[in-house]
Amino acid sequence: MGKMKVRFIGMLIAALFLVTLVGVSVNASKTYLIGLDVKIISNTWEWLFGQSFQWYCTDNGYVWVMNEAGGDPAKQLTQSKRMIETGVDGLIVCAQDKNASKPIVDWALEANIPVFTTDADINHPDVKMYIGFSGYLAGQKLGGKIVEHLKNEVEPIGQVKGRVLEMLGPLGGASAIDRSEGFHSIIDEYPDVEVVQAVGEFQETPAKREALALLRRDSNIDAVYSANGPMCVGAVEAMRDLDMDIAKVFVATMDANPGVLNKIRAGEIDICVDQPCPFYNPIAVYYLVKYLEEGEGALPKVGEVINAEDIDISGEEHLGADIWANKTAWAPAKIGMINGHLWFQTNAIEVTEENVDAGYLWANVEVAGW
Repeated sequence: MGKMKVRFIGMLIAALFLVTLVGVSVNASKTYLIGLDVKIISNTWEWLFGQSFQWYCTDNGYVWVMNEAGGDPAKQLTQSKRMIETGVDGLIVCAQDKNASKPIVDWALEANIPVFTTDADINHPDVKMYIGFSGYLAGQKLGGKIVEHLKNEVEPIGQVKGRVLEMLGPLGGASAIDRSEGFHSIIDEYPDVEVVQAVGEFQETPAKREALALLRRDSNIDAVYSANGPMCVGAVEAMRDLDMDIAKVFVATMDANPGVLNKIRAGEIDICVDQPCPFYNPIAVYYLVKYLEEGEGALPKVGEVINAEDIDISGEEHLGADIWANKTAWAPAKIGMINGHLWFQTNAIEVTEENVDAGYLWANVEVAGW
C-alpha cells in the first residue's frame, strides 16, 4: 500500500509542478491540437479532472496541451494567451475567475479559435458551451437538507433554528460563488439560523486550520455546509481534534472524493452531491471536435435533453479501470443558457450511506493512492 501511495503522490506532484504538459497521438484520421487551461490542481478531484482530458484526447487521437494556473487569474490569462498564439485548434478553460477570464475569449475570437468551458465558466457570450453541473442548484439541495435537519432534529423541534458552519471556496472564484449563493438562497429564508463562515480555499489543510480557529472560539454548531469535499474533510478533522460530538452535527458537502466517501462510511458526513468529474473535459472535447468539423449546427440546442446513448464518451482503460463506464453519471443533461451562451448542464448524484459503495461513483474506482 505504501508503494501505491508513493506512486500516486508522485503523479500528483508532477501534475502540480509541470506547468505545461503536452501529449501526442496519431490514431485519428485528422489530428487536432486541443488546449486546456485548468485553474488549479490541488486534490484528487482536480487531478482526475485534468487527467481525464489527457486520457480522452490520447485515446481518440488528438494532440493536447494542458496548463495549470495555480489559482492565479493573471497566470491563467498568460497561459491561455500563449496557447492561442501557439495555434491550438480549440481551447477549453476551467476559469479561476469568471470575469477576469473574459479577455481569453476575446483573444481566441480574434484568432478564430473556439472556446469551451468546463467546471468553472467564463462570463462571456462568445463561449461556445459550458459543461458542468449546477453548483447553485446543488447548494440549494444541500441547504434544503440542512433546513430539514434543523427542523426535525434540533431543539426546539418543529422550528428551523440553529448555527451552521459554512466552508467557503476561494473568494471571487466562480464555483465558490455559485455554491454559496445557492445555499444562501435557501438558508437565508430562516432568520433564526446563524451562518458562520470560514474560507477553506477548496483545500483540506487550510479548511482544517480555519475551522479549528473558528470552532475553538465557539464550537456550538448544528450543521456544516461545505462547497467541496476536501474542505469538508478538513472541517470534520477539526471537529475531531476538538473532541466534538460529530454525530450530533449534520454535515453536507459537494464532491464525493475518496476522503468524503470514507467519512460517509464512518458516519461523519451525512450527504454529498457529486458531479461527474471524469466526463467534463471529454464532453467538451467531443463537442469541440464536432464544432471544428461541422460548425455551429453541431452543438446541441436550448431545450434539448442529451441522454447517455446520444454521444460516445469512451476510451481505453487507465490505471486498471474504465473511468467512463458509467454513462449515467452525467446523463441526462439539459441544454440551457448561462452567461449568454450554451450550458450543457450535467446530472449530479446524491451520495449517502445507502449508496456510498456503489461502483458508479468515480471515487470508488481503484486507483493507486486513493
